[in-house]
Amino acid sequence: MFQLVSLSMKKCFNPKRVLDVGCAKGFMVKAFREQGIAAWGVDVSEYALSTAPEDVRNHLFKVDLNRDALPFSDGYFDCVTFLGTIECLEDYDRILCEIRRVMQPGGGLYVRTTYRTDPEDTIRKNIHSRSYWLKEFRRYGFKFLPTWEGPLANQWSYGTLLFERR
Repeated sequence: MFQLVSLSMKKCFNPKRVLDVGCAKGFMVKAFREQGIAAWGVDVSEYALSTAPEDVRNHLFKVDLNRDALPFSDGYFDCVTFLGTIECLEDYDRILCEIRRVMQPGGGLYVRTTYRTDPEDTIRKNIHSRSYWLKEFRRYGFKFLPTWEGPLANQWSYGTLLFERR
């Protein structure tokens, strides 16, 4: 999956610097770096970060997306990936503002989220429809790219959305 996403983003945006938000063990960061793209990741899990492949650990940072600012300067990235993370946050306002802050205008944002979950799932707090997320990302200054057919898109349970930062 990580190779597919990184290749798609390279083809679409030809990024120089990428941030993977909610990177877990850094496999997406590794996929980008293997293509010669500078990439970094942030995640809340000390365990995940400490068990990441050794060659990417120096590019991963512990960040609590519910509370912390991203440790990067304004406009630093021309591409951000946000896979399976937004639905686990208590409040996504802070991180969407932060993602927008660290992105360059015209940069690409790849989002993957679930539109459904088991009612007993206590980890995923922000489950919403595709139309809800399209409206929210637009509100935060992102333009939806509707003609893009990215990897792993499934309109019923998992959504794959691509945006451009205005």
